[in-house]
Amino acid sequence: MKFSLKRFMVFPAAILALSLPAVAKQAVETAELTFKNISVYADGQLVDTTGAEPFIYNGTTYLPVRAVAEALGKEVNWVGETSTVYLGAMPSAFVETDTLLEDMYSYNSTFSKVEHINKGADNKSNSYTSGCVFNCSSTGKTNENSAEYSLNGKYSSLKGVIAVPYVERNVQKTRVVKFYGDGELIYTSAELAKDSEPEPFELDLSDISVLKIQIEGSANVGIYDAMFYAK
Repeated sequence: MKFSLKRFMVFPAAILALSLPAVAKQAVETAELTFKNISVYADGQLVDTTGAEPFIYNGTTYLPVRAVAEALGKEVNWVGETSTVYLGAMPSAFVETDTLLEDMYSYNSTFSKVEHINKGADNKSNSYTSGCVFNCSSTGKTNENSAEYSLNGKYSSLKGVIAVPYVERNVQKTRVVKFYGDGELIYTSAELAKDSEPEPFELDLSDISVLKIQIEGSANVGIYDAMFYAK
């Protein structure tokens, strides 16, 4: 399962201590927000809200749920599949296990397609039992595509192989794969060309909430036999 609340998320102060329902109205609206340098105290201690400033909307004060909950000693988890926030204990169904990359939920993806494969081969005809092929788009000002994955610090590492897919073995383009943990660059692959050797990699994901996979270049990339290892 996948969780993250690293990004800016706010909820009305009145429901801060509740577990939100999994089914709710989905809408997009333009709102006028009032910022008044609102201070928040938990048990007499000032809560650091510099990363997500409280605001007022329609007479209701909204607070950053992670900052306030953690100040009260509550762990915060976000389950993207059901759009649910959990404060404190979570249902036993969400205990983390080792998870394949293709079984992870991604969001904010700009790839034209991410193919989840049961079997695959690279440009050197090496076979793999699982993986994802990231189809890159060359539209826009830059040839960069990315996708983010919610980890919420539940995984210790990610191991796999970066390679040129077999179907791209004759494509005269290059590409570079970068991994970001909570916005910080943690791994950069070698430049991949049609004759490049597959590149095994291992990432330390301890305490990382959001992993971003970014590919620079308009050619497709395979990440094979990639496993997130739970703590």
